[in-house]
Amino acid sequence: MSISKRTKRVGSFANYALIAIFILVTSMVFGAGQEEAQGMQEDTAAIEFPTRPVQYVVGWSAGGGSDIVSRVLCAEAEKFLGQPITVVNHSGGSGARSYTEIANAPADGYVIGNTTGTISTHVFMGNLDFGHEAFVPVMTINSDPGAIWVKTDAPWETLQDLIDDLKANPESITIASSNPGSITRFGTLLLEKAAGVKFKIASQAGGESAGPGLVAGGHVDACQAAPVTAKSLYEAGEIRPLGVMDTERVAAFPEIPTYKEQGYDITIYNMRQIIAPKDTPDEVVDILYQAFKKAANSDKYQNFMKDSGSTPLDWDPEKSREFLIEQDKQFKQYITDAGLLVE
Repeated sequence: MSISKRTKRVGSFANYALIAIFILVTSMVFGAGQEEAQGMQEDTAAIEFPTRPVQYVVGWSAGGGSDIVSRVLCAEAEKFLGQPITVVNHSGGSGARSYTEIANAPADGYVIGNTTGTISTHVFMGNLDFGHEAFVPVMTINSDPGAIWVKTDAPWETLQDLIDDLKANPESITIASSNPGSITRFGTLLLEKAAGVKFKIASQAGGESAGPGLVAGGHVDACQAAPVTAKSLYEAGEIRPLGVMDTERVAAFPEIPTYKEQGYDITIYNMRQIIAPKDTPDEVVDILYQAFKKAANSDKYQNFMKDSGSTPLDWDPEKSREFLIEQDKQFKQYITDAGLLVE
């Protein structure tokens, strides 16, 4: 065979090889592109949330602190979420009913709700066999101090007047307070312990919401309720406060003295979180958090918090989880001291 023919054949083989390599590389690039596009589509599909209304479960009656705060916040959050947020009241057991409902809901972000300090108390008192570990926190939304309220024409001008009357006449004063395990009930128990007195307690299953009205109507002598819950009747002149369980006077109500000013070093807050079922995807939790964070920083919510004597918060899931762990320690000690711990 001549050199020229061999050269032509080698050249032909080289051309075929180049074509084959080109086809292979093109297929690989095209295939990789398809896989990348498909992956992006899958990622997008994975975070396509929400596509329908979200249910927000409040475990206390309408008109209470959790209900009032949640409704104002949700009305703002749905503007950023792009879907309605339906607030429903499923009261019972100082939040125990709603916690059970949320814990058993599908972990898809469409059933969420709020918690108070009762997420820590119930498990230590044997009311529930789970605590905050059964949920993923979305955001901590606010903090409310406890306070004690009496009818405007009540005979006690100060907290000490009330205490002195109880010492002279044990269990003669009826106080409306939420069911055992609630934060308002612990406020009552802490005052009893610090002052060495005993109230006659009218337990309220739906939370603190009924208390101010019961006081105004003369059905009970006093009640434990946060300023946000008692505000309307206080401003109407039907009830008045004897003290607030905060480290300093509440800015919205500077006329209300703290317990500490009156000789009782008691501080207790109701910290509220938005929670979702434990295995809710991180992407969904983040979408919810971003919407509620914007809502918490809206002028409407900030002004509402300021006027109500509440502290607005927008703690992210991680900070909220850290707080809940610390809250467990605090309330376990309260419960132990009160002799209510169930091992």
